[in-house]
Amino acid sequence: MNPIIRNITAACTLALLASCGRPSAFVESGEYPPVWPDCVGVTVPADMAPLTFRMADGRTFKETREMRDGAEWVTVKAWNKGDKQGVVYKPFPIYRSEDPIDPYIVYRLIDPGYQSWHSITITQRELSSYKETHLVSSEADTKGCMNCHTFYNGDPEHMVMHARGRGGGTVFIDGDEVKLLNIATIGPKLQGVYPAWHPGGRYIAFSSNSTHQSFTINDRQPIEVYDTRSDIILMDLQTDSVTTYPAMTGPEYLETFPAWSEDGKTLYYCSADFVEEIVNNRGQVHYRLMAIDFEDGQFVGEPRLLWEDPDGSVSLPRCRDGRILFTHSAFGTFPIWHEEADLWMYDPQTGEATPVEELNSDGTESYHSWSSNGKWVVFSSRRDDGRFTRLYLAHYAGDGRFDKPFMLPQKDPSHNDLRLKSYNVPEFLRTESPVRQKDIAKLFAK
Repeated sequence: MNPIIRNITAACTLALLASCGRPSAFVESGEYPPVWPDCVGVTVPADMAPLTFRMADGRTFKETREMRDGAEWVTVKAWNKGDKQGVVYKPFPIYRSEDPIDPYIVYRLIDPGYQSWHSITITQRELSSYKETHLVSSEADTKGCMNCHTFYNGDPEHMVMHARGRGGGTVFIDGDEVKLLNIATIGPKLQGVYPAWHPGGRYIAFSSNSTHQSFTINDRQPIEVYDTRSDIILMDLQTDSVTTYPAMTGPEYLETFPAWSEDGKTLYYCSADFVEEIVNNRGQVHYRLMAIDFEDGQFVGEPRLLWEDPDGSVSLPRCRDGRILFTHSAFGTFPIWHEEADLWMYDPQTGEATPVEELNSDGTESYHSWSSNGKWVVFSSRRDDGRFTRLYLAHYAGDGRFDKPFMLPQKDPSHNDLRLKSYNVPEFLRTESPVRQKDIAKLFAK
């Protein structure tokens, strides 16, 4: 090659590399880097898959990580293409907790609107890696809706799930036995909707809901889901029998979202006064936090009021550490489309309930579940774009306090942008679940 051409080629190559490479100088910033998902100062389990991120403003960056003093310290250098000078940000910590977390979570992946439920998967995620496994899809029940999956004490060998395809009903999994049962044909002839396993494993409390939707035009909340009737029913799994309790059935009150105390001696639930023409008066529907005693396989005594807000509504109570974590919204029973919905904590010692500021944002916080040891919570949030619910996890520090939450990590952070599905109904699992697609599909092939 001609020496002149060779030198010109080399010079052009160096110039191109310089324009694409890092700046030669960096100025120090006293601030933490603006990264997304935000993982600055969060607390994670010791065996959690590494948290990944990108610059929130799209800049190119380089990161280094160093373990010291029980935390992973991350240093970020960032720059724009062609910059002669970049920025090196203040190192930020990712704290490591020795409190163990259940190794798996299971969630539903669903389109974020109301118009399509023909493409749904119940999906399992391993938290120590990025491995995701589809346990069952809506193909198994002739593209019907699948919802309200729950497990007994985080054990995948004992599972309940509703399937609403042709000939649908409630799927019960007990080890290798998989069966489909239409609860509405048993006893009081009420369908089971939202389930709660009793800690002893023999009973499941369901709410039986007649659920409807309305759609708004001039409102930031596009959808309102409401009940025109709902009651609490109790199923005995040993006898496959269903019973009701007069104080929690009937048209005068709307009872929903059952949840057991840790010792199984109390059932918590939500109750609202029935409102006429509820679709037009939905703002008047305010659910209270209620409790009733449970002994020897049956409810006893009268329901008692624990807490109420005349200007708010309670949903999805979950009990741990003697406290009840619930979703608080302005009204109604379905907070996932309520922008103002936040997580609150009820303390039975004081009888007060307050917002959990560490977990809340300007967006919707809704469905939440505790780990089996009560040291971690997973919840769904629309804080990132207002449209898609994503999952966040947080360490419970005790006494009603939580550490800063973090988004469920992905190997590539852009996965959180590109997945056009919402995460729904997250539940912890103590062991890995087998794939259930074939077993459940057989129930609907008959």
